This record gives sequence, C-alpha cells and structure tokens, in this order.
Amino acid sequence: MSTTAHAAAPLAIAFPVDVPSWDPLVRVAPNPISIYRCVFDTALDIDAKGALSPAILTAWRWKDTAGTVLELDLRDDVYFHNGDKASSDDFKFTYFDRLHADKTLQVGGIWWALDRIETPTPTRAVMHFKAPMVSAPAYLAYLGGYLLPRKYFEKVGKEGFIAKPVGSGPYRLTDYQADSRVTLTAFDKHWRGTAKVRDVVFQVVKDATARIAAVQAGQSSFASGLPVKQTARLGGTQGLAGTITATSDTYLIHMINAGPTADKNVRLAMHHAIDKQALARAFFNNVPKPQSTPAAPGTPAYDPDYTFAYDPALSTKLLAASGFSPAKPVKLPFLATNGVYPGDLDMARAIVQMWKQVGIDAQLTIIEPAQFFTQAANGTLAGPVLWMWQNGSGDPELSAGSYLNPKGSFAVWRSPDISAYLDPLTAQTDEAKRIAGYKAFHRWAIEHGYALPLLQGIATAAYKHDLAYTPFLSGWMLPSYWSA
Repeated sequence: MSTTAHAAAPLAIAFPVDVPSWDPLVRVAPNPISIYRCVFDTALDIDAKGALSPAILTAWRWKDTAGTVLELDLRDDVYFHNGDKASSDDFKFTYFDRLHADKTLQVGGIWWALDRIETPTPTRAVMHFKAPMVSAPAYLAYLGGYLLPRKYFEKVGKEGFIAKPVGSGPYRLTDYQADSRVTLTAFDKHWRGTAKVRDVVFQVVKDATARIAAVQAGQSSFASGLPVKQTARLGGTQGLAGTITATSDTYLIHMINAGPTADKNVRLAMHHAIDKQALARAFFNNVPKPQSTPAAPGTPAYDPDYTFAYDPALSTKLLAASGFSPAKPVKLPFLATNGVYPGDLDMARAIVQMWKQVGIDAQLTIIEPAQFFTQAANGTLAGPVLWMWQNGSGDPELSAGSYLNPKGSFAVWRSPDISAYLDPLTAQTDEAKRIAGYKAFHRWAIEHGYALPLLQGIATAAYKHDLAYTPFLSGWMLPSYWSA
C-alpha cells in the first residue's frame, strides 16, 4: 500500500442517522443500512440495479415445492475482520442460534418460521422452515441478512461485541463516537477485493441544513438526504455535483380500517383526487415516476400496464354516494412526517388542498417515525398516514405483502379478506407465478382502496465533482462501490 494512500484524507460523508446499535440484529432498521453494509456483509446482495445477486452465498435453491427447505452454498474465501474464516457454522449462529437465545432481537421477527439450520459442510447450509417462506432469499440480502462471527461473539459476549464489532464487510470499524462519527478503514482481505476509497468517516449530521452547509464548505466530501431543490442548487455550484435518484422505495398513504376511511367510497375518492404527476413536478423535479400499484419501477412486480386514474370528477361522485360534497365535506385526520423523507410535509400539504377541492377536509398533523411504528402496531393511528415505505430488496412481499398482511407485525390496514390473496403467495416457489400473483393482488388491493401508492422514493446526494459516485436503486450510499 502506498504512502499516498495512507496520507490521503478520509472521505467524509455527512449522513442523517447513526446506527441504533453495533449489533445489527437488534433492530430492523432501514435508515442506517448504508453504514451497516460497510462493516457487515449480507448473505446475499442486491446490486445497483436492484437485482438479487450472490455474495457470501454463491447459490440458493428450494429443495421442495412448498417453500420450506432452502439449500445454500457459501464461498470458502470469506474472512472476518479479526482473521477468522467464515463458514456455515457462522451462518447457523447468526440466523438461528442467536435469535433463539435472545428473544429481544427484532431480526428474530423476520425469521420466526425458521425451524432449524443444517450445516453438512463448511460451505453448505440448509434452512428448514415450519411455514413457507419463499421471501427468505430477499431477507438474506436485506434487513435479515447481516452475518456475524460465532467464535468472536461468544468470546467477547454481546456487550463486548457492541463495543468492538467485527464483521466481514468491506470496511473495518476503527473508531466510533455515538451520534457523531463512524470511522472506517478498507478491509484488505475482503472477498471482493480492497475498496478503492480506503478511509471513510460517516459524520452523523441529523439536520439537513447542516449537511448542506458541510458539503458546501468542504467539511464533508459527500452529503445525503438533502432537499431536492438544494441538491439541484449544489449540483450547479463549482466543484460540486448533485444527484437525484429514483429508488425502489415508495411514497404512499397508509389507510386505516376505521373512521371515515372504513368507507370504500371515501378511500377511492381520496386516491382519484391526487394528481401524482403534479406532485412529482412540484417537489421532485419530475425524477420519480407516479405509481398506480405498490411496486416501484425497476422492481419485479412493477405493473406498467395498470393505471389508477387521476379523476377529481369521479372523486366527487364517489363522495356524493356516501353523502359528502365540497359544501358538506368528510372530515378526517391526516398524518405525515416532517423532514424525515424529502418533500414529505410539502407533499402532504399539497394533497390536503387537492382533497379539499372534491369534499375531503383533512386535518394535517405531524407524526414522528417512532410514534408511527408504535401506533401502527397497536392499531391506534388516528387517520391515514403519508409515509415512504423503504424496500431495498424490491421484493413485493417486503412491501405491500408486509404492510397489508393482517397476520404480520408491519400491517397498517388490516382486513381478513387480504389473507386469501397473500397466503398462497408465501408458498409459491415458482417465481414467475409468484410475481404474477402479486401483480393481481396489487390491483385488487388498490381497487379496494387499502393503500394509496403515490410516487417512487428518491435518494439525494451532493458531493465533490471528482468523486465517482454509484447510485443504487435501493437508495443506499455504499462507498465501497465508489472511487475518488
């Protein structure tokens, strides 16, 4: 390694969130994925275009037609940062032994159906499920997939591991200051080779205005999660570039099966009254495409042949059938985040005005993410919620298959008629039939008003012009794929 490489200043990334814990199994948290994926490999990967691809696992195949036995082949050249070689025993430890030993780990909720893992050889593992789980490969590439080292973890214990985490990812953690800095150095023995950007510092800067100032002043080389207009402005500044990327995430309005939105006419009227293209134009520079179903463009279940019409006149007719009009509007609470996702509150305000034109009087209230998750789980949300559902995997079971599944822990709208559509799909191992089934389910759910998809999500970044940044459809910011 050259002296120049050692002397080069670290790449400073102004990032909006910190990790909740250095044990990546503690929380099912999409926002810190970019940091976690630097330190920890996932068993499978999702490439820049959103495709499921090999990683630690080189091959995966169902051994039955019920989606209950999954056979996996592992690489034999994967090393953890402490020098230990990874094997199927670490796979079993991560996804079964730890989750059964510690029931507080949220990732255990993902793998609840896992009955046992066989490890016939160091490079072969077989997952046995007590219920069908055809989404297992997607989870192994996403929130349920971080691999941990058994020997090291058992030697130092949970607290020791959190204090000094060891993964097999492209970077080693060399220093950590909570809510301030995550300092990383490229791992020379990574199975993909050494990252071109050798030294990285994630600066935890929760305020978007401060992130803008940091990259503009040169205190950061890269800043993410910026307002769209500011990203475009910074991109026109000398020495900087700006990128606005449409992602596999989805802006949507979660509906609740209570109050005014228990009325199908009201739900459909709300949807027909929203001019999605106008939202994309006003707040997102026309980068994200409007969505008629829950599947974003570029994901397997995207359905370009289906359109849910913007039709305010039809909204008026639907509301009239339920006794409402602009003179006698239906009144309902409407919840939205503020600055958690680009354009969230601005978009909510615009939708309130669109609804007002047809006879829907929505009272807009701010909700924090922690409140949303708690109230959604408890069934206590006061009204529909504008949200950005993050699904880096692109798999439909991890989006509408989760937030509309009445049997799942992530459901917002809950009604028993959904299970008849979803249950067979969880056991469908023929991928073409599974995706076709989800497309049909999406159309049915939208025509019942169970969710209101709006637009693709977006990822925004501003950075030094000489940095070769690779955007991902998932929206992840992964410096191991960049060069400076």
